[in-house]
Amino acid sequence: MKIYKILSWPLMLALCWAINSCKDELGNIPTEESEKDITGKWQVTQLTRNGEDLSKRLTLDNFKIDFNADGTYTIADNLPFVVSGSGKYRLDDPQYPFSVVLSPAEGKADIVLKFQFPVVKGKRQLSLVMSLGCSSNTYQYNCERLNGGI
Repeated sequence: MKIYKILSWPLMLALCWAINSCKDELGNIPTEESEKDITGKWQVTQLTRNGEDLSKRLTLDNFKIDFNADGTYTIADNLPFVVSGSGKYRLDDPQYPFSVVLSPAEGKADIVLKFQFPVVKGKRQLSLVMSLGCSSNTYQYNCERLNGGI
């Protein structure tokens, strides 16, 4: 019984010390997610249809999407896409976006694209998922920001 009492005090002190030492670290954890910033010129690096990579069959170098800080977008090249030309854009939620909403300048209805914003190999990517008419075909445009940046 004496050995149990002797070992329990150092164990309790070590446990209290460990719990108290963690308090400072927990205070430094950010509590709010920052808003996502997609401004800049993006170039398509990969295009898939229903999971099949179409990048080898199509020239993707000229297709670019430019998201401007004033909330407008411009699309260059005629690669099949849900909109062409220019218009306005917004994220459905600036902190936790699941969609990019495009409002074409021609006055057409808003188009909602599924949105992902991962970092791949140290570079920020923009992934837009859509259907181009036939609902059984899903296209995914993976883009990288030109001029670097994360």
